[in-house]
Amino acid sequence: MILWLASYPKSGNTLLRSLLATYFYSKDGDFNFDLLRYIPYFPGHFFYKNMNIDISNDQDVIKNYINVQKKFIQNKNRVFFLKTHNGFFNQQNHNFTNQETSLGAIYVVRDPRKVVVSYAHHFQMNIDEATDALLGDTGVYERNSNMRTFCGKWSSNYLSWKNFGEKKNFGQKKFLLIKFEDLIIDKENTLKKILIFLNSLTKSKFEINEAKIKNVISSTNFEKMKNLEKKNNFIEASVDKNGKPIPFFYLGDQNKSEKLLDKKNKVRIENAFKQEMTELKYI
Repeated sequence: MILWLASYPKSGNTLLRSLLATYFYSKDGDFNFDLLRYIPYFPGHFFYKNMNIDISNDQDVIKNYINVQKKFIQNKNRVFFLKTHNGFFNQQNHNFTNQETSLGAIYVVRDPRKVVVSYAHHFQMNIDEATDALLGDTGVYERNSNMRTFCGKWSSNYLSWKNFGEKKNFGQKKFLLIKFEDLIIDKENTLKKILIFLNSLTKSKFEINEAKIKNVISSTNFEKMKNLEKKNNFIEASVDKNGKPIPFFYLGDQNKSEKLLDKKNKVRIENAFKQEMTELKYI
């Protein structure tokens, strides 16, 4: 069954994915980029190959979301982590996922005033363009030239996955909301919270290893990951118009939106997302 790691782009999903991949798929809790292959991105080419589906056709991709997931999880007694930026939407009368394929979901949310700064850097946009993307009803995250992820606007992405936790066939016991800010300022307790949640979902209980947790936290320190990218590059980083990699690990907790985000776009974001930001205590 699938355990979704969901978020709007540039909200901390890679950090969550790194923590879980290192905890579950390394021997002693030492992070390296190769571990991330254990938690692939959906939708992606890997899932659709050999299925006679035209991945350049959005309708074909959307209507086969669940068929592809069913093929992937042939062993329903095993938990598969999948990362996604897709909203938990019903598109063209097709759901993104369902109870037959999904065990639960962890959603990472981040202050949109900080998201927009990272989004602009990652996609090589100016702040006006990035703000338009966060506010756009038909926002599409271009993962590559052949396949698209429908993330919607920042608020609809968040609310769609919140709705996952409110649906009677999933429910709050199968949904965990994590704030990116907690992953930064209280990583150990937040990781433990996540592991306890996972333990409650799985039939095969696992021991929560305190020593390994400390190693995971140390090896996924932002500066260490940034230095690792400088030495080895990061396959998931974008490239600029000249084909040069754009650093994926950019500002971390130095993302000070009060300094990097102009007043006009700050007001646009706060006005558009006032209800959700108040609910999440961002304003």
